[in-house]
Amino acid sequence: MSVVGVDVGATKIAAAVVSPEGEILNRVRYPTPSSHSTLLETLAQAVSEVSEGFEVAGVGLGVPGLILAQESKVISSPNLRAIEGILLKDELEPKVGLPVTVENDNNAAAWGEFRFGAGSEAEHLLYVGLGTGIGGGIVIHGQLLRGARGAGGELGHVTVQATGPRCACGNRGCLEAFASGTAIGRRAREVATERPDSALGQLAEALGAERELLGEDVTDLAREGDEGALSVLEEAGRWLGIGLAGFVNIFNPEVVVVGGGVMEADELLLKAARREVHLRARSPKRDLVEVKEAALGPDSGVLGAAAFAQDRAQKEYALNP
Repeated sequence: MSVVGVDVGATKIAAAVVSPEGEILNRVRYPTPSSHSTLLETLAQAVSEVSEGFEVAGVGLGVPGLILAQESKVISSPNLRAIEGILLKDELEPKVGLPVTVENDNNAAAWGEFRFGAGSEAEHLLYVGLGTGIGGGIVIHGQLLRGARGAGGELGHVTVQATGPRCACGNRGCLEAFASGTAIGRRAREVATERPDSALGQLAEALGAERELLGEDVTDLAREGDEGALSVLEEAGRWLGIGLAGFVNIFNPEVVVVGGGVMEADELLLKAARREVHLRARSPKRDLVEVKEAALGPDSGVLGAAAFAQDRAQKEYALNP
């Protein structure tokens, strides 16, 4: 039976009806609200709208931040404060009338790529999601690594430079502070000031007070050959590769999948990252691993969340046929 997968991001909520084979049958998208109550109502509305006319067995919810698995509660979400403290399963199930499975959004994306995407032929996979922040998910021997309380896999908050920029989590020098979309935008603004004659500098001047330079601006200008924009993406790619090399040394995966909105930059970012992995990871681990772009694109999280809901529905059916 089909299920609903929901990917909750800092700026958007994507929901889809997904078949057992991983085919998306229907989808909707909403902007992410900024309050607890409105967020819950929007989630319920998204599930109701997308599932109309379909028979579904449950809902899988991928949400950003540190989750206490037993309570299905987000205790910290630096990029989406509205979701903190909500008992998501307890509060959402009565609204949608379906069993709800809650998982970290990047764990969901990792599971989606493992089940249906770039890691579908691997047993050991590492997923790094580059968006507003950076999250991660780890699959070892075909099992998601959640940790003692379900809060494992926070790869974006590994320190790569102790005196580096302040991260949204409050620490300094996290990988997220160097290679996320937010970090790329911040570094682009610095480079625009340093190189006012570059296309990056000219765009920053043209935008003025209208808005700041964003990561997508950097990608667009880099594709046009602007040296300032290219340097920003190469620098972010180097930092990403430094982080990935450490993860490869620790987890020895067959494949590292990099996804999220920042991957619109694809090889402009990954080329430098692969180089750092080759330089810094230890053999034979570096000789085994492939660093790939996510095959499912923005659907990784929705499909992974749906797969968790599907797994739960199958287990419950096996217990109560």
